[in-house]
Amino acid sequence: MLPINTNLIWLIAGTFAALSIGTGMRILALRNTEADLVKQRVGSLKVWWILAFLWSIAAVIGQIGAVILLAVASFFALREFLKLVGTIHEIGRPAIAVLIGCGAIHYALFLDGDALSEFAKGFLPTVLLLALGAARVVTASTAEYMRITASLYWGAILMIYALSHALFLFKIGAVHEPIVGSAGWFLFLVLLTEMNDIMQAIVGRRLGKRKITPVVSPNKTVEGWAGGMLATVLLSVVLAPYLTTFQVGKSWLVGIGLSTIAGLLISLFGFLGDIHMSAIKRGAGVKDGSKLLPGMGGMIDRIDSLTFAAPVFYYFVEIVHYF
Repeated sequence: MLPINTNLIWLIAGTFAALSIGTGMRILALRNTEADLVKQRVGSLKVWWILAFLWSIAAVIGQIGAVILLAVASFFALREFLKLVGTIHEIGRPAIAVLIGCGAIHYALFLDGDALSEFAKGFLPTVLLLALGAARVVTASTAEYMRITASLYWGAILMIYALSHALFLFKIGAVHEPIVGSAGWFLFLVLLTEMNDIMQAIVGRRLGKRKITPVVSPNKTVEGWAGGMLATVLLSVVLAPYLTTFQVGKSWLVGIGLSTIAGLLISLFGFLGDIHMSAIKRGAGVKDGSKLLPGMGGMIDRIDSLTFAAPVFYYFVEIVHYF
């Protein structure tokens, strides 16, 4: 039986309480709204509940649960990304097999302790570069060889390697363990990234006037970006004492300062990850990665912010602890 941290359970309960309140407010706001929009918003709410449940289960199980969850997310995201790159014939089945195989090995390295998870930092970028190049050069034609090969490598780095940096946070948790356990750093990143996405959308829809990326993502506004950042920083300061050790053994000013910087970094790079994926989709001529998640789009639309926020936050925490 898994040892359960009671502080973690209280945190999860609080998260679902907040989600319940938000759901009630959203349903009230949908009164006298067009049927199509109601269907979209309700579909989005259902997905949020499912995701909250999955994140919570992963946090309770620990690193293994998080590995499984992110591995599944990477698989679906990579599958959607491949459709943006080209057909199976253009990509080649050997190249697809290399992507899946290297991705599976990469995530498997997180299942067996700190030594192998440290090895994972260099495995995928190096081995994938060589194996993918070999698979493509012996099976593919020269037509669009560089574009497709580079796109496949780029996609794997984003959907697998960058995203999996959230798992390196469990190693930090083993040394600098928050009061909710080693999953604290992982939950801190996820909760703040999702809060940033939600508040950017809500503030942008209600107050947004000045477009911040009119070509790449026309719905993004300066007001939405600022509102998301403010909410994320405030949540960072509130949650840091429970999910991190930013404020442990430090002066009040230093602790608040580190928490604020963490919130700013997650908000800023989460936003950049979001519009980066928007640029990829727009370049491929699609709005969403797929229709996998009702009201949200595909898996790449859900993890886009984490692909940038996870590596940045992980290395920020490493730098803080180093000094």
